[in-house]
Amino acid sequence: MITGHRWFDYNIPIHKLITMAVNQGVTHFLCGMALGTDQVAAECFISRGLKWTAVIPSADQDKLWKPRERSHYRNLLEQATKRVTLYKEYSPGVMQARNLWMVKRADICLAVFSGDPHGVGGGTATTVKMARDRNVLIYQYIPAESKFTIIHPHSRQLSLF
Repeated sequence: MITGHRWFDYNIPIHKLITMAVNQGVTHFLCGMALGTDQVAAECFISRGLKWTAVIPSADQDKLWKPRERSHYRNLLEQATKRVTLYKEYSPGVMQARNLWMVKRADICLAVFSGDPHGVGGGTATTVKMARDRNVLIYQYIPAESKFTIIHPHSRQLSLF
């Protein structure tokens, strides 16, 4: 799965995150289809011939977008391997529900995220925290530092008795 800042549009770091996931054996990606990182990732999946599911929070997700953004979004959706729409109409909480849906099904989270993975903040921060809490391996790109990091899942303590 991929999550990231809304107005982030750098192709190369997203391609690198995707390559890192492919090298770990990921064969199918989940994409929330938000403006920014998600849609750039969708373009990368398409250009590389990768399988991916567009996870749409509500059927009317694009209703407040500009016509050009709407057209681009719909073009990407047509090229998705699979589409899952969680709700018919927007209501508070559908974006978070979409993110949780993806985290629950992810083995690896690709995150374009400039904040602290332990902290609080917007949708990307919440999604990274959810992934961390569910012991999902996270590959993070930090735009301000042009740096890639790996956030390993929490270790589990095994009892011998």
